[in-house]
Amino acid sequence: METRIRRIYVRLAGLLLAGAVAAPFSSAAIAQSDQELDDIISPDLERREIREAKIDSEDFEFTLYLGGIFSVEDFGTDRMIGGSLAYHINEDFFMEAAYAQSTLGESSYERLSGSAPLLTDDERDLSMYNLSLAWNFLPGEIFIGSKFALNSNLYLIGGAGNTNFAGEEHFTYNVGAGVRLLAQDWLALRLDVRDHIFEHEIFGEPLNTNNLSAQLGVSIYF
Repeated sequence: METRIRRIYVRLAGLLLAGAVAAPFSSAAIAQSDQELDDIISPDLERREIREAKIDSEDFEFTLYLGGIFSVEDFGTDRMIGGSLAYHINEDFFMEAAYAQSTLGESSYERLSGSAPLLTDDERDLSMYNLSLAWNFLPGEIFIGSKFALNSNLYLIGGAGNTNFAGEEHFTYNVGAGVRLLAQDWLALRLDVRDHIFEHEIFGEPLNTNNLSAQLGVSIYF
């Protein structure tokens, strides 16, 4: 019996000794394996510096039209001046109040018939105002060359207002689209194209007209 117990103790002692001898080698092998895995998964890459675009966080935008044209159906195309004030509700939507003026030329009827003018000089002065809602549906960047880019927004816009000419006021719908380029964090360039839809009776019968405008403006955020 003592001989059997002695054999059991001898075997246990041998196993403990073998484990103690092998432990350092196993830890070293595990550490080496972990290091090799880290080198594969997390290589030492050089991080490039990224400069984020600085866009003003102010909500109001004032735009002055530096150049614009207004084509009134049957009256040709004339120069237009004006401006707008916009409030940016969030990144996707903004509201805009706009005002513009133009002076109309002769109508096609006056040019072709050679008859007396249909409108006086004062009645040819046109003014319009509207309130519109716009959706920034495609934000992005426009690249100029290979190293320079401007933040941009393509937007759809529509609203309603009044057009005053020929001595009368005409309720007017407007729909259009535009692009905004951010030159600085407080300065932007805008190109806007719209269709102003209203009805008049200058030629004797009610006529529903589509009148196109295009304007290039400079915007300031504040």
